[in-house]
Amino acid sequence: MATIKLIPSTYYLSNSSYLSVSNASNMYSDTSDGSYGTVTNSRASTTSYYIYLRGFNFDDIPSDAEVSSFTVKLKARESGVSTSTSYVPYLAHGTTTFSGCSTNAITTTASVHTFTCNQEWETISGYGDNFGIRINCRRSSRNTTSYMYIYGAEIEVEYTIPEPCTITTTLSGNGTIEPSGSTSTYKNREFTVTITPTNKSDQVTVTNNGTDVTSQLIAHGSDHDLSLTAEDVTTSGIQSGSSYAEYCIGHTAENPYSSTSNMYASDIGYASYSFDFSSIPSGATIENIEVKAYGHRESATIDSSHVSQCVIYNGSTAISEEVDFPSTSSSMITITPTTIPSSLSNVTLRHIVGYYGGLVLGITFTVTYSTGSGLDHYTYTFTTTGDATIAVVIGGTEQPKLYTKTTNGWIEVQSAYKKVNGAWVEQDITTLFNSSTNYKRGTN
Repeated sequence: MATIKLIPSTYYLSNSSYLSVSNASNMYSDTSDGSYGTVTNSRASTTSYYIYLRGFNFDDIPSDAEVSSFTVKLKARESGVSTSTSYVPYLAHGTTTFSGCSTNAITTTASVHTFTCNQEWETISGYGDNFGIRINCRRSSRNTTSYMYIYGAEIEVEYTIPEPCTITTTLSGNGTIEPSGSTSTYKNREFTVTITPTNKSDQVTVTNNGTDVTSQLIAHGSDHDLSLTAEDVTTSGIQSGSSYAEYCIGHTAENPYSSTSNMYASDIGYASYSFDFSSIPSGATIENIEVKAYGHRESATIDSSHVSQCVIYNGSTAISEEVDFPSTSSSMITITPTTIPSSLSNVTLRHIVGYYGGLVLGITFTVTYSTGSGLDHYTYTFTTTGDATIAVVIGGTEQPKLYTKTTNGWIEVQSAYKKVNGAWVEQDITTLFNSSTNYKRGTN
């Protein structure tokens, strides 16, 4: 187990007219440091202004590391800053805070504050330089200049480097396998081999380090793509422009409705778009989903009140990340699910808006599915336990068989057993016999 402390390297001010920073380099250290940078709020008002510590060095963690835990800490003290629990530090993506990811209020004593965090490591590390710690520098009194003294911050990460292994695939017969040859991976990772016979009727057999795993093959039919537009919409919490939500019905993202209107909510609301998936055959396997939405946001600002984003839902559960429309000018965004549902009956696309909202003008919902008929290829998936050789045979190669002669002629043996330490143990008939030894059929 290895431990690393990631520290910030930059900051962002929500208002540079009233907030200023001196000795900023002192903030770019971990929480053991004794020097500090100073943030001064010069406005004679109790308005909330923020400094965001950003630029944590996520790239210093090896790309193949498996993170087991992480803790975010901040060391600071204040003078003349409001210490109400309403203004405590938060973790943030850009200027949007993570709900439930805060710490206790900063006081006049230099202290280390540890954040509670309900976010996954993959989420915060994926934000890169846009991940940060938001510190409120609001004055406690309009007539008293406030100072925030920041000594440093850190993300303490515990991780391990998994054990490497090599998977080698070989092919006999007519067709292709993917991947082919030697592939480097790690123990306890899922590994998939895709096998595509040239002649779809050819028999396919597979062994993993000599053990027959043919029964674990999954057959796939030819893939089909279905592209749909929104068929209907329902809204919740929309305060203005509910009818605007209908503009995109029947329009693709590539050929959208034209409008500069916006819908919005008093807090957070959404329009939920449904699609007609009835043309997908019963029993089909959903292989992939890609949704393209064309639209815009009302304001270029992105925070908790300026919201215009799309999310794929399965029932009441979000199955994709939120994707924001980036601009007040209409453009196309792409949303893909983090998990593929087995059924699309409850799948919708939500357009979520805030007090400052936006509008969707066209949606293209593309589903890739296979029917299981018209065989196209096979997949073999297993969990790696070390180096392995996956041998694939496509057609034309007869597997070894064992026969024994009886009064009724030669009979194929279905199972062979060998007595080991007093117990009969089933054997692999391809490796059971030694060609230099004579054997005779027993009666027991």
